[in-house]
Formats: sequence, C-alpha cells, structure tokens
Amino acid sequence: MIPQEFKIQIFKTPEQWGSGLLYRLEMQKEGGITLYSTPNFAQRIIQAGKGINNPTGLAVDECLQIYFMDPDRDSNTCRLYRYDENAHNLEQLSYIEYRVSEYQCPARIIFDELTLWVNDPANNRILAFSRENYQIKHIIDKYILNNQEKSIEPIDIGLDEQGHLYILNGIPDKNQIIRYHNNEIFREFELNLEEPVGLAIDKNNNIWIIDGKSKALLRYKEEDSKISSDLTVELSNVYDGFQPNGIFINRKENIFISESSRGLVHQFDPDGSYIGAVPGFKGSVQGITEGQKGDLYISSDKGISRFSTWQTYTKEVGVYYSKTLDSGIKGCQWHRLALEADIPPGSILDVYYSSSDDPELKKIIDNKLAEKISAQKKEKFINDLLTWTSEPEKNPKDMLFRVRNGRYLWLKLQLSTLDEKVKPEIKQMKIFYPRISYLRYLPAIYQENKVSKEFLERFLSIFETAFYDQETKINRIHEYFDPGTVPENFLNWLASWLNVALEEGWPEEKKRQFIMEAYSLYKIKGTPSGIRKLIEIYVGKEPMILEHSRTGMPAVLGKNLTVGINSFLVATPVRGFRLDDDSILGMVALRDEVQKLEDPFLPMVHRFTVILDLSDEEVARFEKGLMRIIDEEKPAHTEYKLQFNVMREGMRAIVGVNTRLDYHKPVRLGITSTIGYGVVLMKGEHSGKVEKHARVGQDTELI
Repeated sequence: MIPQEFKIQIFKTPEQWGSGLLYRLEMQKEGGITLYSTPNFAQRIIQAGKGINNPTGLAVDECLQIYFMDPDRDSNTCRLYRYDENAHNLEQLSYIEYRVSEYQCPARIIFDELTLWVNDPANNRILAFSRENYQIKHIIDKYILNNQEKSIEPIDIGLDEQGHLYILNGIPDKNQIIRYHNNEIFREFELNLEEPVGLAIDKNNNIWIIDGKSKALLRYKEEDSKISSDLTVELSNVYDGFQPNGIFINRKENIFISESSRGLVHQFDPDGSYIGAVPGFKGSVQGITEGQKGDLYISSDKGISRFSTWQTYTKEVGVYYSKTLDSGIKGCQWHRLALEADIPPGSILDVYYSSSDDPELKKIIDNKLAEKISAQKKEKFINDLLTWTSEPEKNPKDMLFRVRNGRYLWLKLQLSTLDEKVKPEIKQMKIFYPRISYLRYLPAIYQENKVSKEFLERFLSIFETAFYDQETKINRIHEYFDPGTVPENFLNWLASWLNVALEEGWPEEKKRQFIMEAYSLYKIKGTPSGIRKLIEIYVGKEPMILEHSRTGMPAVLGKNLTVGINSFLVATPVRGFRLDDDSILGMVALRDEVQKLEDPFLPMVHRFTVILDLSDEEVARFEKGLMRIIDEEKPAHTEYKLQFNVMREGMRAIVGVNTRLDYHKPVRLGITSTIGYGVVLMKGEHSGKVEKHARVGQDTELI
C-alpha cells in the first residue's frame, strides 16, 4: 500500500479540536477532550456558630489563606478575618461599621497584588485595604467624571486581567458599570437592566452580569468605548422559579451561579451551557471563590466549605460535534476513523456519524456553529437537522465508516462515565478518505455479491490497518532521529544513542533541548562553561561558578626574606605582603630543614563552588539532580561545593547572583564632585582627564 493514496484530516491541537462544538466537555491544555471536572465536597473548613456567625465575602490568596467578613450584631461591625488552612490559625485583621437595620455585610472580597478590595453595599462604598498591614488606604463612595460629582450604590465588584476595578452601580433607573483604576474613573457604561444582581469578569475581559428580573445571564464586550451584549443565557431554562443571587468565574472560565430559592450552586460552561448543580452543597450562599489548585470555596450560613475539582468528573454525557469535513469528492465513501483515546473501565465512548452531498446543509451547520449562542442551543439544532447512524460504535480505537456516502461528513463523539473518579479522554482523531481496500487486488468475482463484498472489505481492513500504520512509520522513520520531531515516548530511546540520561520529571520541551545540545556539550564536558550550560538547561537559570585558584592570591614568604623583631605585616599596592623591620613570626622562627611543597596552590586549583539563586521550593526540587549532574560532569580529581542563595536578612551579597545594583547617576569630575586629598584617579597613561577642581601634584596622584 502507498500511504499517499489516503487523505487524512487530523484533530490533535487545541485549535483543531476548537473548530468543532464541545458540550459538557473541556479542552486539555495540550489538546484533546475530556469530561468536565466537577466540584466534589472535600471538607468543612470553618463551622458557623463557633466564634463565626455568618461568613460572607470570600477570597483565597496564593498561600491558601482564606479571607472573609463576619457580622457582629452586638458591636455593629463587620470583621475581616484571615484563616490559614494549613496551620489552622484564625486571625482578625480589621473591621468596618455597618447599618444594623439592614444587617447587610459585604458580599464580595477581591484582591490584586497590593490591595484587598471589599464591597460594602450597606454603606454605599468600596473599601481598599493595604495587603501589607490591612489598614484602609482609601474609600470609594463617590466619583467625579466630566467635572460632575456622582454617588455610587455598589451591587458587586470585579477585577480584570489588567487590574481594572469594575463596579456594578445600582442607581435606580440608571444602572451602570464603572471602570476604576489608579484612583481615577476611566469609563462609565450605561446598562439597560431591570434588576442587576451580580458581576464577574473572565480572563478574556468579558463582563458577565446577572439580571434578577428577567432571570438571564448576559455577556458584555467593550468595543469603541461602548459595551454591548453578545450572549444571553435564560436561567429560567434550568427550572421555573430560579432566583439567582451571585456569580463567580474560575480560571477555566466555568461559571458558578448561586440561587436562593433552593440554596444551590449551579455550574455553566464558558458559553453559558448548563452543566449541573454542585453536588454535596445546599445552603444560603454568601460567597464563592477559587484556590490556587483549582478547588472551589463556598461560604454560607453553615460556614466555609472546600470542594475539590481533582479527579472527579461529571456523570452527565459530554458530546463533541466535529466541524464539517469536506472531502471535495461528490458521493465520497469515507474510509476509516482512528482514535488515540484512553477509555478506562466504567466509561463509555459512542461514535455516530452522518454524511451528505448537500452544500446548503453544510452552509447552515457552519453558520450555526459560528453563532454566538450557547452550546446547548447549537447541540439541539444540529441533532434536529442531521440524521445520525442508528447504532453507535462502542469504544472504538479504529473503525470503518459503513455504506453512507457523501462529500461532507459530521462526527458526533459521546463521552460518559459511570464512576466519577474515572476520566475518559480522547487525545487524537484521524479521518481517512476515500475508501481504498485490499479488495481491489483480488479478482472481480470477489466483488460481485454486495453482502460478501462488504464483509470481505471489513475483514481485509484489519490487515490493511495494521500494515498501513507500519508503512507510515517506516516512511517517516527520519522523524525518530530528530529531537524536534521524535514522538515524546521515544525521547529516552533517542537520548540513549547519545549516552544521555533524561530526568523523568522534565517537561517535553526541556528533554528535546537537552538532546539537541548534547553533541555540543560533549565538546566542553568537564569545563566551567560545560557545567554552567548543563545546569542552565536543567534549572532554567545560569549559575555562577567560582574557581578558587582565580578568586584570590595567597601571600608566600620567599627564601631570601629577612624577618625582623617587633614588626607587623603591611599591605602594599603590589600583590602579596612585606614584612617590616624588627618583625617576628610566632614563637619559633628557626628551622634546620624546610619541607618543599611541589605546588603550594594545588589545593585551590582542584576546588570550585557552584552558586545558584533558587527559592526554597526550587532547592527541594532540583538539589539532588544538580548534584548528580555536577558529579558526572566535573573532572574526577576535583571537589566542589553547591551553594544556594536566596536573599535573606544577614546573608552575604554576591553581585550578579543575589544582588541588583539600581541605576544611579555617574560622577562627573568638575561638575558634580570635588576630588579630595589622596585620591587615585586612574591607572595607565593618558586614560582620563582631570577637571578644574583637581590640584594635580598637591592632593591628587596619577598612577
């Protein structure tokens, strides 16, 4: 078989998979699709009623420290707390006053690098706390725009990727979004909403707003200093009586909406399609946020709970619809589908397909996929329009397309699991066309009967598939000898050809770089530059290597030196030391014999120090590997010391390693400085110019 006889369409990269429609599925970072990870109750972190009444507003910082507010009716205050989940330590940071009659405590806490923002809707203000000492830096209770002073009634707040603060302003009959940055109002946008409830901003700076009156979730985009809605999700479709009261968007752009009628938190995908309620939670939600590891934190009248999103997957069916695949051949018989998938026991993959020669059908489907509506609506439209195979292929790794002919092909892949701990995943998909079979090599008599022809074609395809894959590998064998193209699972094999051992924990890119530079590294093996380059590849930072013989010059007393009495060593501009008259060394100065050293500098020549600026976490991760690399690369007769430098109080500074010299103005003689007595200006003849304030020959020495 000649591999070029087939044409192939491949789905592997995120861009290729993203050309289709994902419903209740999520894209893998490196490509491929899998079921949504769903939050699952892990533990109750803080129990309400044990010193904490009703935690509201919630934020988690980089160190997994949890910030929240808690009202105290007796003192008419709302206290700001910080809880260290690892140390189980609760600390009160500050407090603010609130109105007892409304009994409303701040509903949102967010922070950037320097500021912790607290929404205080009861007092119509937003507070900015310093993250250094948690003192109030400033208060936003009004703003001036176009020389007009305006008041605010903040309903909710959010931060975008650039650090702009967005305020959902709830002035009656004039709802607004105000964008605030660096103590200035940059923009205000008018909204046409009846009852705005909450605001959230995703990583693409889309503004999501809940309208409680219409029970709708709206997505806004800013264009030409105006904002307009390009997507509306009807929350009443979840169930009648849905009463939304809060919104949060995590790093994967999943949307979480809390509602008061049933006390649940509902999850939606990035285009607004409904995924389901967060299992294991029911209560009056006061705040939702996300930790650094992707865990979900929810505060309610029962306390603060953490929900893990690792290794728990939704039991709802996830579906992938491919874009329209065009063969360019009218009445094309599509040949084969090959999948690289991980379908563990307890999970199911169903494959459906449909084909047609109708160009109008292609146009309609392509237009629908490009529309800015939810995946839920697109999925319903496509299922109503296309006729899928009546029986799906179950868990196929390789399959033939049966009988259906047509220029255009659409695929429908359904993933589901019976065990929420099981993760089915499709990494790659290849579609082969047109139909080419080994049957063409047999006499025509084997193709006369339609039923036997179809059976024989499927039977021969078993051998065809095996041989084709092997022939393809042989034709592309050159890729296995190139570090840039060799498959990841063959990297260790290629490295063994160069006698290179790769670290198992290295990312793929680092392994490829290491193999690519192995040949040039052999040329400088055992030298400081070779060791330096290896460490830079391994750690990602260039080390400093100090050879002890080059960093200092010891003092040596020569055989013709006369040692006096009652003298001392005097430093001179020349290297070494001079013993002054009348000096004495020690108590005994006379020896009959002197042992002659072969080389007094030998111990220093065989020693060197490797200095790296690493954090404590990096030291723990790289130390053993660094020692192994240096032991293998250094000359056998040498000794070394591995030193890690992290800037701490009392630690010595090494310029170029853990010390940075800030820019400062140079000294210009005769303009910004006066040369005093005993100053050495320069070394070398005609190497500079002395300006008018210097008295050469009296208080200045040129050497």
